[in-house]
Amino acid sequence: MVARRSALDEPTRSPGGRWLTSWTLGHFAFFMVMFAAAQVVLPRQAEAISPAHRETVVSVVTLVAALVTIVVNVLVGAYSDRTLAARGRRQIWVLLGAVVTIIGLVAQGYQNTVVGMVVIWALVQVGLSSISAALTAALPDEVPVTERARASSLWGIASAAGPLIGIALVSTVFAGVVSAYLALAVLTVFLALPFAVFTRGVPLLAAERPSTSFGAIVRGTLAPLKFPDFAWAWVGRFFIQLSNALAQVYLWFYLRDRVGVDPDDWTLYLVVLYTAGVVGAAIVAGRISDRTGRRKMLIVWSSVLQGIAAIFYMVWPTTWGAIIGSLLLGVGFGCYAAVDQALITQVLPRPEDRGKDLGVINIANNLPYVFAGALGGAALALFGREALGYPVLYALSLITALIAALTVQPIKSVR
Repeated sequence: MVARRSALDEPTRSPGGRWLTSWTLGHFAFFMVMFAAAQVVLPRQAEAISPAHRETVVSVVTLVAALVTIVVNVLVGAYSDRTLAARGRRQIWVLLGAVVTIIGLVAQGYQNTVVGMVVIWALVQVGLSSISAALTAALPDEVPVTERARASSLWGIASAAGPLIGIALVSTVFAGVVSAYLALAVLTVFLALPFAVFTRGVPLLAAERPSTSFGAIVRGTLAPLKFPDFAWAWVGRFFIQLSNALAQVYLWFYLRDRVGVDPDDWTLYLVVLYTAGVVGAAIVAGRISDRTGRRKMLIVWSSVLQGIAAIFYMVWPTTWGAIIGSLLLGVGFGCYAAVDQALITQVLPRPEDRGKDLGVINIANNLPYVFAGALGGAALALFGREALGYPVLYALSLITALIAALTVQPIKSVR
């Protein structure tokens, strides 16, 4: 009989196929709802509610949602670190997050005011962020270091295939606002609940539990940034996600205003190409990274490739430019997603704070959407949708990708 390891120990055995499948499906739920709604349903809803100010409405909704996500990721990460449930620390938070997400999505479909859109979508973010924070923390809890890039490649695949399936559904089958949100709610049930119900983690013992003081959690939020490797990893994640957000948040409007095609159809076509790039790159990069133990160089090249993708959007506003840009963006992000996620789990300062510290990393995942919404809205307002607005937007995507490539170099504890 194998002796029980501490919940704070580094895992040494693979959690198995069923665990990885359920964990991946949970991420599918998160990415499917987040991007299908953000890229198609929310713009469609904004168009119906306030056609003259649709970009501004989307910017406000995105801004508020990102701020909510930042707070919830840290708090759920921290309190899941302190959860003493017999099934493990993370499962209950996935369950609670799924319930809140489902309720919020059902309510979102019936909003017909800007205020209603903003408030209810913020509630949806509470649920989605709970799912994401708990699942992210489960990776270093249960997956050995030598398998994390391959496991992270599944996260990368979910981050691309989830939006693809979701966008396909809300663009073709559930084309109404209400029906789209209801469909996403049903899918959340089937994708998020298996991890919560059918998996187990190593439970935390009371003697291992960190302080549950809210003040201690708040004071400890910025503590990991005192560790240089963690801080550089945070900065790199921030800039690559800012680059990605700048490339994607206004894609629907870019396709309509600059390329002159049906934005619903072409968003779907481009996501198919993006997904193909992510899946292929994530699988290959994850295997190479785990086999060699090298992370940093792959991150550099993937960041540069994402920047090159932005050039195609910037200088070639045609269907072919969008096709090539989307494919390159997918390859770059797929490689990055698999390798950087594994790198981050290796620079976490304290095992008892994995969830909280990964919640801090998730600030770098979500804060860029605050800036992307503001920067994109400002670029389009100042330079115009028919003039330099979109070239400026994608030039910013290029610059931030190149910054991300530079920030990984100072990390010392990972090759």
